[in-house]
Amino acid sequence: MKYRGTTIFAVVLSISISANAQEKQPDTTKNLSLDEVSIFSKYFKRYKSSQLSEMLRTPTPLLNVPQNIQILSSEILRDQAVYNLNESVTRNVSGTLREELHNGISPDIYSRGGYISAQRNGVDMRPLGKGPLADDISIIETVEFLKGPSNFMHAMSDPAGSYNIVTKKPTGRTRNSVDVLMGSFNMLRAAVDLDGKLDQKNKLQYRLNVMGMGSKGFLKYDRNSKILIAPSLKYKFNENSSLTGEYIYQHLNYLMLSEAQTSPYGYGTLPRDFTLTDPSIRPFIGKDHNAFLTYQNKFKQDWQFTAKVSYVNSGYDGTLFWVNGINPTDKDILDRNLVYDSNKYNVFSTQAYLNGVFKTGKIKHQFITGIDLNRKSSRSWDTWATASTIYPLSISKPIYSETILNNGIGGNFSSENDISSDINKIHRRLNYVSVYAMDEIALLDEKLRVSLGLRLTSSDGKTNDYGQKSESRDWALTPRLGLNYALNNSSAVYFLYDKTFLPQTGISIEGTSLKPLKGTSYEVGVKKDWANGSWNTTLSLYNIYRNRLITPDPTSNLLYQTGESQSKGIEFDLKGRIAKGTNVVFNYAYTDSKITKDDLHPANVGMATPNRVKHIQNTWINYLLPIEKLEGFNVSLGYQLLIGRSERMTTTTPDNLKDIFRLDSGIGWSNEKYNINLLVNNVLNSKIYSTAWRNKTGDMYYWVQQAPVNARLSFRINL
Repeated sequence: MKYRGTTIFAVVLSISISANAQEKQPDTTKNLSLDEVSIFSKYFKRYKSSQLSEMLRTPTPLLNVPQNIQILSSEILRDQAVYNLNESVTRNVSGTLREELHNGISPDIYSRGGYISAQRNGVDMRPLGKGPLADDISIIETVEFLKGPSNFMHAMSDPAGSYNIVTKKPTGRTRNSVDVLMGSFNMLRAAVDLDGKLDQKNKLQYRLNVMGMGSKGFLKYDRNSKILIAPSLKYKFNENSSLTGEYIYQHLNYLMLSEAQTSPYGYGTLPRDFTLTDPSIRPFIGKDHNAFLTYQNKFKQDWQFTAKVSYVNSGYDGTLFWVNGINPTDKDILDRNLVYDSNKYNVFSTQAYLNGVFKTGKIKHQFITGIDLNRKSSRSWDTWATASTIYPLSISKPIYSETILNNGIGGNFSSENDISSDINKIHRRLNYVSVYAMDEIALLDEKLRVSLGLRLTSSDGKTNDYGQKSESRDWALTPRLGLNYALNNSSAVYFLYDKTFLPQTGISIEGTSLKPLKGTSYEVGVKKDWANGSWNTTLSLYNIYRNRLITPDPTSNLLYQTGESQSKGIEFDLKGRIAKGTNVVFNYAYTDSKITKDDLHPANVGMATPNRVKHIQNTWINYLLPIEKLEGFNVSLGYQLLIGRSERMTTTTPDNLKDIFRLDSGIGWSNEKYNINLLVNNVLNSKIYSTAWRNKTGDMYYWVQQAPVNARLSFRINL
């Protein structure tokens, strides 16, 4: 691993040096770019954004959208020294948290009492099982968190909302950079971002992102490596029309599917570095191919047509040790099974939409209409139900590497060909087509905006879950009503009524076909831009009704479908430059989410929904020191606080989970060309565990352990 990481670093760095040499040619526009001044300014970091991406389909400024939408810039993520979406990104958005269970595969983000859907460049990526692979910061331009159904974009989500990853695309300006990240646990990472044009008329533009990394984990015998290549081209037919092609490839090699620990003695009772795994088992290999082709045509000044074709092919396979129950004679012994787990996930998506402005008399209309087609399939093979061989491991005196298991796949099998029976497979397919229209009507000198939307969705699915087969066909009509009233040029109040429809395919653990998830969301709030737009705040109150919840079983891929639930709460977000040199992210959320009806499990009524946290408060401050002799130096301080945590599975006998408080701090220096940042995470070296649950009998405890105090040193060169 050490030599692999060094080689990756050398290769990536050599590419960047070569590219820099090529860009030494005269470029009369380079020093005139206002965007470069914005990016590298000492005082004006891009913590606050005012405009949604084109992927969200509406050009309405964020202040005037009747919804709580939070946009995270890549600069925030770099300051926090994270390298993918799984790493504490949710600290920057009120009320969101990650179910930290699948190492590197699924972000699995929860908000407002529900599992929110993943989008990548506006494409619905919500999995039919696990997935997709976590987006790497080297390709992230921004992350858009949409609270609520967002019917103007899609209706394929839990009513809690969704998030959209906007990837880096050609800009037509010459901007190249190299990022190097080193840290605890032998982390070494290097990335190159090349952005420019291929002809003098700037018709053909390119962008290339390349990344390589290697690391060991804080648990014993953990290790992982990753490679990413993401080229993109944009051809401008003229000033109004263009065609953009993007490709993203990720290759991930890691030993552990999860940093989960298990013990019969209670949550957090094992040494922090205790591992269930073994250095001899077969590692997980994950591969992710993404292709996006987008055509845009602006015409008649105020109208734009967009057509997009997207294809995602993602998959992984490997083995892991898992403990399903307590040893009947000796609690010190963990009875491990070796489980093979694999998944192949495909998404084919076609989107076409038209948006523009027209008037009827003195009334202005912002109109959107379009069609979405999406085909998903998930093919999984595993031995969760058939792995029976026991590999005992002592908690007090663990011994590893006694058995060579690299060629095994778990259970009683010796090759992948032996697991082709129905009892070891989950094959799911889901297709849907959706047509929609929304009219945003501007009244009272455009102070009042009324949004009226309607979406019609038809879906069909097939499944074969461990030999149980089912088919489903559903359709739904989901309306949207939004009101936004501008109090002045910098503040607005809003109201939102929105419905969502999320089709399902699969079979519940009771043996019945899954039914679609439907929900209704009510939201009111107030938004304000401060100090000429340097920072903004959003305060929102919401009430969500769901007809059912779907939760994966902790020790298999089977699914629970509970009854109705209600989520209500309050959220506050502050983001931006509140004073010269002071950039802040501050948020708080109170969430009350519980099951209100459940005919199959009536005892669950009144219990908290999975992964609910009553109080979440996060703060991050980056401060540029106002000392002339220390020009360019800055300090950072941040913390995360979670109080009133609930387990991963709803239970009638809930166990109290320990509150989380994590403190991070850092110091950095930057000028227009260089940026150096040293960040120390978990400064207090607190022993923290996140996602936690118990097995069906309640005698085994499972949790995901968090890293001890650790440091990261990042270095950026703007070429």
